[in-house]
Amino acid sequence: MVNQADLEQILKKYRVVAVVGLSGNPEKSSNQVAQYLQEHGYHIIPVNPTSSKILGQKAYKSLLDLPPEEAKTIEIVEIFRPPEDVPLVVDQAIKLKTQYGKPCVIWMQRGIINRKAAEKAQKAGLTVVMDRCMMTEHSRMLGEKEDAELERIRTKKMKDMMKEGNAERITTPITVTDNDFNEVIKRHALMVVDCWAAWCGPCRQVAPIIDELAEEHAGEIAFAKLNVDENPETATRFSIMSIPTLLIMKDGKEVDRLVGAAPKLLIENRLKKHI
Repeated sequence: MVNQADLEQILKKYRVVAVVGLSGNPEKSSNQVAQYLQEHGYHIIPVNPTSSKILGQKAYKSLLDLPPEEAKTIEIVEIFRPPEDVPLVVDQAIKLKTQYGKPCVIWMQRGIINRKAAEKAQKAGLTVVMDRCMMTEHSRMLGEKEDAELERIRTKKMKDMMKEGNAERITTPITVTDNDFNEVIKRHALMVVDCWAAWCGPCRQVAPIIDELAEEHAGEIAFAKLNVDENPETATRFSIMSIPTLLIMKDGKEVDRLVGAAPKLLIENRLKKHI
């Protein structure tokens, strides 16, 4: 079994991750974990037989369908599949290791346990992590360290802006409509627009997170809420097809978006890229 020191070493040393069972749906945990890893410098290789491209990367039907130049770079195989599907993935990983000397690690997501497959992987020289979330472990052990310098710069920038009187402290989300959307957006250098509807369950999950972020980032990021049912013009203009959708607007233009009920940590990490 790996200990905490082993986990930290794995996360520091290996940066190429084949995610088996990576979903293209932003609401799925596999997608959210992979996004987080991408944002922290990991190269993600999607493995999903029903998709051709996920998170901007070409997706493959299985580990054995990867071209040699891609397959020999894999260091971690992260598995988001039911326990009964794990043996096949392990067999494929062992075949790649025999051929290329990699991968080095089999990582089963939290809730996924297959001890026989784990024993087989270990006998083949693979390190096995089981029933753990890669995003959670990285955030707990390395996330704060890696983000420390960025956070220091961000905080200094915010203080400088406040001293110069350029940042308006808005501690709660602003309600925007079709009529005033453009005007409101132009007043703020960086704004997050929560596109929602009253009937949307995932929207209700995100709402308290948006309230918290608005207060925590007051003076740095402005937050707004757009009811897509009551403001169809703006929803159509930005091609809002699924809610909740968070539009990240910088200097009046969309620079990024998050679709689905993303956790607070993922939203914050995405926003840091634009501060």
